[in-house]
Amino acid sequence: MRHEIKKISRIVDELTTLFLKEDTNEVDFSIKRQPDRTVIKIVDYRTHFEDDFIEQLRELFNTQRQCEVEEYYWQLCGEVDEDEELTLIGCMIDEATVEKREGNLYLELVRYHQ
Repeated sequence: MRHEIKKISRIVDELTTLFLKEDTNEVDFSIKRQPDRTVIKIVDYRTHFEDDFIEQLRELFNTQRQCEVEEYYWQLCGEVDEDEELTLIGCMIDEATVEKREGNLYLELVRYHQ
């Protein structure tokens, strides 16, 4: 559980930056820490993201978690370009749900404690 809180904070920070850069008017974040996992829920109301980008998020966030990549590179978030930052987030989470409903973007990211 070394650096676990910092890793969760880094994920939320990168996603906050992503949404604010896209002139998001209203976004909600929820972080729920459970004994075996942390769940991050995000709602981007009246999202500005196109369907193609949302599909790209779905693919990036549903890759297999890579603990070895995470351990070495999680601190570099914010120092590389946007696509690499999103790829790194995908390496740091275990499950992701990415849906657009009624003009709103819903993300649920799950990170299991190891």
